[in-house]
Amino acid sequence: MLTKLIRRLRGKEKPVETFQTRVRPWLVAAFTENFDGEEHAREARFIEEAIELFQARGRSFEELISVAKYVYSRPVGEAWQEVGGVMTTLAALCIVSKLDMHEAGEAELARIWTKVDAIREKQANKPRHSPLPGATPGERVPENNWEPTEAQINSACLSYRHDFGLLNGEEREMVRFKAREWLRAWLRELPKTPALRVIKAPTAVDG
Repeated sequence: MLTKLIRRLRGKEKPVETFQTRVRPWLVAAFTENFDGEEHAREARFIEEAIELFQARGRSFEELISVAKYVYSRPVGEAWQEVGGVMTTLAALCIVSKLDMHEAGEAELARIWTKVDAIREKQANKPRHSPLPGATPGERVPENNWEPTEAQINSACLSYRHDFGLLNGEEREMVRFKAREWLRAWLRELPKTPALRVIKAPTAVDG
């Protein structure tokens, strides 16, 4: 009898809201009800935060690329199971990092509620249906004709290799070649305004 009474009383209690259900009102406030149609954007924001955590833990870009290559070399998993994997591995990481994942989540949810207006403004200025700043998928972006200067290439080389000046001629040219190609690639992908896509390298000799 006592067990039945407890069950009956529990059935009348208001269900406790989960963290996931409490995030939904914020999504509606920041992105309107249309957020349900932006799965790609939510995927991109999730992986962005995961990468930022990886970076905050002191891991390198090269390590990130290695992990990504490993993942994409394997069969595609089931979303349901992978969500479970995300949760358990995050919990495990927080345990070894001496962090409270629930406390961190509550603090972040409280913080982003103060950012709703800024997020709305950012969304209004972002290309439609695009998960990240930049061109709308399918939009043709003019080719970036920017070329790095010799000074910029040298600076990039020194930032990447502090022993750049001590390398022999062949090694130095190899690093310079890679630096030039990476600078071109980044400037081709990252500019957010058309004006940046037509910047020409100075014609004057670098000082």
